[in-house]
Amino acid sequence: MKVNKYIIYVIMLALGLSSCQDYLTVLPENNQSTTQYWKTKEDVEAVLGSGYVKLRVAQEDLFLWGEARGNGIYFGLNGTDDQKDAQKLRQFDILATNNLAQWAKLYAVINMSNSVIKYTPGIVDASFNENVKKSFLSEAYFQRALAYFYLVRLWKDVPWVKEPYIDDSAPYDIAQTSGDVILQGCIDDLQNSLEAAKSRFPETDVENPINTKGRATKWSIYALIADMNLWLGNYDACVSACESVVNSGQVGLISGQNWFANFFPGNSNESIFEIQYSYGLNQTNSFISWYVNGYYYISPYQQLVFEQNPTDIRGLKASYSVTGSIWKYIGINSTSTTTRSSSIQNDQNFIIYRLADVYLMEAEAKIMKGDSVSMSEGLDLINEIRNRAGISPSAGSSQKLDLVKILLEERQREFFAEGKNWFDLLRIGRREDAGFKEFFIDQVSQVSSASTLSMIKAILQDPNSWYLPISSDELITNKLLVQNPYYANLGN
Repeated sequence: MKVNKYIIYVIMLALGLSSCQDYLTVLPENNQSTTQYWKTKEDVEAVLGSGYVKLRVAQEDLFLWGEARGNGIYFGLNGTDDQKDAQKLRQFDILATNNLAQWAKLYAVINMSNSVIKYTPGIVDASFNENVKKSFLSEAYFQRALAYFYLVRLWKDVPWVKEPYIDDSAPYDIAQTSGDVILQGCIDDLQNSLEAAKSRFPETDVENPINTKGRATKWSIYALIADMNLWLGNYDACVSACESVVNSGQVGLISGQNWFANFFPGNSNESIFEIQYSYGLNQTNSFISWYVNGYYYISPYQQLVFEQNPTDIRGLKASYSVTGSIWKYIGINSTSTTTRSSSIQNDQNFIIYRLADVYLMEAEAKIMKGDSVSMSEGLDLINEIRNRAGISPSAGSSQKLDLVKILLEERQREFFAEGKNWFDLLRIGRREDAGFKEFFIDQVSQVSSASTLSMIKAILQDPNSWYLPISSDELITNKLLVQNPYYANLGN
């Protein structure tokens, strides 16, 4: 892993430039939310950079939120406290005291972006022209929208905070807003920011585009717009945003064994946005310890999905090893058994969007439109991903639900253990089309034990159980919050 794999804001910190260093180390707490702090372009860049840092702090939760209740991974017998909390999510035995019911890390991202959005327009600095201001604002809107997208998919209705708070904790005394209303507001913000967003950022190493892949570009904004519109059922808007990325000429699918370059070394040509790490700057994560020690490994169901297509270059020795470990985060390629060094290569990036995701989002939107032409076009997009993975095209179906099943299996192969599985299942389950809820429940139940299967299927009949409880701490702090009725009825 190259030591210089870090974003511009981290370069500022490493070099000790005053604004960034002061903010992250010695600036009086909460001072970023006062007008006395906001004087220069560097002040804005420092707080904007802190938004990315806060996102990285939340990364391990992002993984667990996206995988624990899905059907792609299994849990080992031993593990960390976070793993034990995640096992409770898997069992749908979730209390309001579970650490994964805490949303403070996401609101910390929102607080940084809200500060940039509020104070940047008023800065008078000759070196800080309006175009640069608007470009920074587009990144802040992306950070805020991405955090809210996780919040809404996890808790459904949450406080919609658009003003910076005096610290990084959750907002006080603000009632929940409909998640759909929040997401539409975020989409509007992103649409309005697109014109000023950058297509690429300056790089110190063209072979490792840490800035273009680690900061919000026009293409990551389009990907997020597409994802939120797909969640909301705005299918034409989703297709339009996807097409903007596909036709941009800025990213391309990686075929054959080169597919593994998405994970090692990362920041590939297919990548759109990744949370960045750098061992050289003491920015590491827990992936190697998680997967080498067997805290998380491939589920038997997920393995069967891969084994349906033995020629799939994403399967055995690429996504997972012969022992069931999650290879895409611990190996260096798909042609050997060489693992990353646990001491110096534990800085794997965490991919939020890559081009394959955009192809399959567009495919899903077209399938959900339901007319024969659109569904055929959706199948064509699925087959493009299958073709690049070395497996034969699917013949498809004239039935929407059958095509959705084909689509979901492709997403399960492509994005195994990338923090997307639960959200993919939930997005399908919340549709009102006949059979979709039942299919969702069946998919989630694939990893249930015989002793818990009936109970979990009964729990999932209540859509409120699909979302997390509001943390007990937040209910004490913010008196206007109303507990998810599923957990209120359980006395949590």
